[in-house]
Amino acid sequence: MTASQIEQLPLQPTPDIDITLDDQAIQECCNWLSFHRVWGELSDAAIHAMARAFQPLTVEPNREIYRQGLQPAGLYLLKWGTVEIYRHSLVGRTHITYRNAGETFGYVPLVENQDTASYRASAVALTKSEIWFLGQTEFRTLCRTYPDFQGAINTLLAQDLANFAMRMAKEQARIQGLQRYIQPVPRGEDIIGTSKATKKLRSQIQQAQDDLKPVMFQAPAGSGKTFLAGLIHAGSSLQNRQFAEIDCAELPKTEAGAVNTDALFGKQGEQLGVIELLERGSLLIDNIHLLTPQERDRLIHFIKTGSFTPNPNPESEESSSPPLVQSWVRLILASPQKIALSGVDVHTIKLFSLPQRKGDIPEFARYFLQKFCRQREEILQLDQANLRRLISYDYPGNIAELAGILQRAVLMTPAGQSVIPEQVLWSVESKKNAFRVDLLNQLPWLRKFLLSDWWPQRFWFIVMAIFIPVTVMGYIGPQSRDASITLNFFWAWWWPLYLFLFAFVGRLWCAICPFMITGEWIRKVSLWIFPRQLLPWPTKWLNKWGAWVLFAGFVAIYLWEKLWDLPHTPYLSSWLLVAIAAGAVICSVIYERRLWCRYLCPIGGMNGMFAKLSMIEVRSVQQVCGSQCSTFGCYKGSEATPVNFSNPLPNEGQATGGCPLYSHPAQLQDNRDCVLCMTCLKACPNRSVQFNLRFPAVDLLENHQGFWAEVALMLLLFGGVFMHYSHRILGWLGVGNIPLDSEHLLTAFPVVTLLLLIPFVATYLTHQLARLFDKEMPDYLKVIYAYLPMMLAANLAYYVPAGITEAGQILPVIARTFGYSGANLPTLTWSMDVASFLQGVTLLSILAFSIYPLLKITQRPFWNNLPHLVLMAGFTVVFFELMIG
Repeated sequence: MTASQIEQLPLQPTPDIDITLDDQAIQECCNWLSFHRVWGELSDAAIHAMARAFQPLTVEPNREIYRQGLQPAGLYLLKWGTVEIYRHSLVGRTHITYRNAGETFGYVPLVENQDTASYRASAVALTKSEIWFLGQTEFRTLCRTYPDFQGAINTLLAQDLANFAMRMAKEQARIQGLQRYIQPVPRGEDIIGTSKATKKLRSQIQQAQDDLKPVMFQAPAGSGKTFLAGLIHAGSSLQNRQFAEIDCAELPKTEAGAVNTDALFGKQGEQLGVIELLERGSLLIDNIHLLTPQERDRLIHFIKTGSFTPNPNPESEESSSPPLVQSWVRLILASPQKIALSGVDVHTIKLFSLPQRKGDIPEFARYFLQKFCRQREEILQLDQANLRRLISYDYPGNIAELAGILQRAVLMTPAGQSVIPEQVLWSVESKKNAFRVDLLNQLPWLRKFLLSDWWPQRFWFIVMAIFIPVTVMGYIGPQSRDASITLNFFWAWWWPLYLFLFAFVGRLWCAICPFMITGEWIRKVSLWIFPRQLLPWPTKWLNKWGAWVLFAGFVAIYLWEKLWDLPHTPYLSSWLLVAIAAGAVICSVIYERRLWCRYLCPIGGMNGMFAKLSMIEVRSVQQVCGSQCSTFGCYKGSEATPVNFSNPLPNEGQATGGCPLYSHPAQLQDNRDCVLCMTCLKACPNRSVQFNLRFPAVDLLENHQGFWAEVALMLLLFGGVFMHYSHRILGWLGVGNIPLDSEHLLTAFPVVTLLLLIPFVATYLTHQLARLFDKEMPDYLKVIYAYLPMMLAANLAYYVPAGITEAGQILPVIARTFGYSGANLPTLTWSMDVASFLQGVTLLSILAFSIYPLLKITQRPFWNNLPHLVLMAGFTVVFFELMIG
């Protein structure tokens, strides 16, 4: 046939081409018709007339011959091959019957003899077939001329109409039974995502489309089983058949509690099951783990043989043995658990949950927004903050939950807005962000400020403009406390103010620390003079011993402070500042980044420990970093990176040298190794970094990992409070005349050491007592961190009087430092009564901010913590007596 003939529907010869049978072919046709069970009954004249009127057609496999609803073309007599007669109904393509060699079809609308008559079904060649075609004009001529031909047609018509009516009655019941199970088939859609899991899934789906073997999905709820099963069906040879789904979780239960499978297999004489109703096509059976082993064995038997028996009906009057049902349905099975199908060759496909496919969430989000925004004038967008929320969420309901979240967000977004507001995504909250507020989202100006050059680089100049003269004047200025700017800034301003700010901003000082700034600047100069590759950190050694070196440095500072009276000796205080700065400089010119700040700086170690109590934290969303980031600029440094999401700020994704402390914000367990320099924020193009407001001391309560060197530093700072009040403690003991200065080291050193050991001895013995009564009490290394808030409050209370009575005299002190009297300059100070009041308030906060961490850390009942609670109360009383009494 020509190309035009192939495209012609209904299939018939073109009028301008004569392809009637020749004399020899006519004779062969007459012989063939003579042996036909129906046409052989005709007269020779009628048979010969039919043979002369036939036109031969050769039809390729899957070629549609005529289509339901079209005007009839003629009669088709199948010489050889197989043709399927089918029709489209409410449940999709429905098989009616097969036509094999010698059978006639397509003539029913001709017999009706109506101008509006049309085909009630469609016909398609299943194999290569040869057809004799009789046009409607020739058909009607034969009917008028040869009554026996008309009689044969009437006989065939009666048979076909009876079969068709029987089939339509069955089809009506089939439609009614299948409607609740039929699912739409994806057309022109593909699997969403580019992650490794998605690429593997796409390959497995394509393999399942190439044959009709059963499929076994191991898949959690909401992971897209129905869509993927439909995709397999749409790409297989069954694509023109029905696709249905039945969920075992929705089936009724028997009295014994098992799943009732009547809906699946049917019930003898009462109900047809979905497998029998479907006849041909694909059936997804979800949650098959709920079926009994016996019922699963029935499915395995059906997969192997293509047949099954319906469930018996004890009340049925039919035979007690249900008849065997044959079906050509392809099964796609699904379960959240791994189910073994012994002896069956299946495609096994494991569907990952959405949290395991975080990299695909942006594409899923775009797809669902396009789907749900069809009724709006424009497609809504997600800004980076909202996309970060979506990626960080855990999705217990998987893809289905994401679709529901975005559908609700579209409905709740007011008309006229192009970006989904954050408020409509209130239900999307990662567990790690519980009770946290990202200030970068709430305060847009804060994000702009932290992304700008102002933080922290421009603040360096302000800090150094204060640090350098303060340090120099300690050497050349007056050496009394009331006339030394060095002592006023260091002991009356810096210590009390920063101890107070620890609970709010953590290690913020380290971002603008003058020691570090000095090291950075000298490093740049040295690299300009002597270009070289800085050494990497000896991390293994530092992780083992660095914190102990830091502890030793603080011990030296405390002994120096007490025995040489640093708070009243300006030049020695300047030497302390220079010594710490020297350590930063030495490490900076030898090693890359800020080794000194992370491992060796005594002040940095104290800051990192206190930062765990802070109400501020910098973190990033692990899922965003893992799925969206390819540069790791926040950690190792990178060039400027294009922003991935919509509505970016122009200075996001900046070129940076990476975190100065080699910390990744997604891996931070606490605030200890974060100096709030915001390098990670500047480097990140994905808005993964969060600047969170949280509850104080959360670091101690969420999987905190302590270590002995830090505990030693904490107890040292705790003991420092007792050291500061050594004169009162020694007075209580009746030895208040013991000198504690550099001129009496042999007696002063052991006394100061004993004072510093008081907290360790008291807390260790108390813990042993607590464990004596409660064997499940956690070890000392864990519980001792409950005293960290008390230690901070005690140190702050000690410095409160200096801040209240001296800090406000800064202007007169500056004047006296430079040789002026400063008598008429303004001051802002309060009396010791105010200082004592604030000390009392600070000390009372010890119990409030220590008891709760203690109970959370130990996870033991209140009374089991009684020894520690008594000690905390005792410390509070002692500090009241030392500071106020």
